[in-house]
Amino acid sequence: MTQLDPAAQLDPAARRTAVVEALGVLGSGPEERFDRITRMTQEAFGVPLTFLNLVHHEVVTTQSTFGWQQGSSVPASEQFCATTVLTPDPMVIPDTTLDPRFALTPAVAEHGIRFYAGAPLSTVDGTRVGTLCVMDARPRDFGPEDVALLQDLARWAERELGHVVDRRRVRRVLEGLVPEPIAVAGHDLAILALRPEGRDVADWRTAGDGSLHLTVGSASAGGASAIVAASVRGAVAARTDEPLDAAVGALEAQLAPVLSAAGAVVTLTHARVDPGSGRVGYVDAGHGLAAVVRSGGDVEVLPSGGLPLGLTAPGAPRAVTEQTLATGDVLVLASDGAVRAGVAVETLARAAASDGPDGVRALLPTGEPAHDVTVVALTRR
Repeated sequence: MTQLDPAAQLDPAARRTAVVEALGVLGSGPEERFDRITRMTQEAFGVPLTFLNLVHHEVVTTQSTFGWQQGSSVPASEQFCATTVLTPDPMVIPDTTLDPRFALTPAVAEHGIRFYAGAPLSTVDGTRVGTLCVMDARPRDFGPEDVALLQDLARWAERELGHVVDRRRVRRVLEGLVPEPIAVAGHDLAILALRPEGRDVADWRTAGDGSLHLTVGSASAGGASAIVAASVRGAVAARTDEPLDAAVGALEAQLAPVLSAAGAVVTLTHARVDPGSGRVGYVDAGHGLAAVVRSGGDVEVLPSGGLPLGLTAPGAPRAVTEQTLATGDVLVLASDGAVRAGVAVETLARAAASDGPDGVRALLPTGEPAHDVTVVALTRR
């Protein structure tokens, strides 16, 4: 098999830029649905300037504004919004000349901005991509009720941004940054990934102790599935060196806000393989699509031991099950796309173990697949 379509763990700034680009609104010109928000924000607070800004590539771009130039971009280092987007809470500066972070910036020293209040804007996966903010040429008081109103208006802006997400564009951008294929001592690792939807979770990487981590699953979150899947992959990658029994529980605790906001459910199998001994430990969260094909041809479907992510209390312990691969045995992890095409797990595992991608493809309907199909096969030599 050839390795296709793995996910990369993006740092927050790179991820923000990727998601902003995936929204596809930069440079699109004025849009009434955004302009209406900035106009109503100006009316609500009686300020001369309102902005809906996006932060990307170390610049801040004005997507919509009341009182300023539409589509202008300035270095992030010169903007309040580049700081606001780093935290989940609104930022209020009653008098900018008294704030050492901003007193000498061009916005204050050259343009005379004396007041700023901004609320971060997040996409459904929790990535903060910009702000809705108000500014004035004089200091202002901005109480709790004002902050709450600004947050309500920001939620409106988030919904409008969410409407423009193109699943295919999001998937292409986020999954375009991929890790290199990896070699596993004494084993052959082969992966097939077909991605018409972008909802599959797939990751493989080597931990600091030399063990191999394999993760395959699927996200169910409607139009936000691709973004949720990317979030899960990033969180999995960040826990490569954590003990298996703790990694999935911590993963679930981290992702709880994302899964809740998106109404998402994620199933996955997360395995850790010791290449020297062939020992396999795995945690299954409602997935149930893993098997070991023994060298003699017998197939052992690995049982699922828990509910999917998003349906249990965050941080709840997950059971670890163990297997051992002997010479010639093949560990197969699959997503649910092939099963949705009517292929039994045992049949899929045998095909992956014996004929690689050609064998798996032969089981699927002809033409472009309707669903994501990910199959990972690890053979012990």
